[in-house]
Amino acid sequence: MKSYTRQSILQRITACILLVLIPCFFWNLFYLKDLKYWGVLTNFNCKIVIFFILVSGFYHGYLGIKTICIDYIPSSKTRSVIIFMTGSIFSFLSILGTMGLLSILMKQVLIGSTPVTTMQERLESEGYKE
Repeated sequence: MKSYTRQSILQRITACILLVLIPCFFWNLFYLKDLKYWGVLTNFNCKIVIFFILVSGFYHGYLGIKTICIDYIPSSKTRSVIIFMTGSIFSFLSILGTMGLLSILMKQVLIGSTPVTTMQERLESEGYKE
């Protein structure tokens, strides 16, 4: 299988993944609408959906930009630099997003309690009174 055929197939697969996950993400947000920001992020289903949206979305974007560069940039050096920079940026953003989700998961595991949903409840749980 040629490389452009594999890239085309992978881009369609990531598009299908995004087509399923983005409505799922919005359904999760609608279902969790009574929770605050921290409550939504600590929901396990929402974290899984966000993780796969980040990874497949960045990879889908990288494949699209790579295809555009291959098709429309004649200089191989310029094309290689743009593809390398794009891949590096998308990889960095994917890793950064994954680390953020993992840090939220680790905080939830280490704290071992359900997250508070409002600042007032958080202050009260830490012993501050008005």
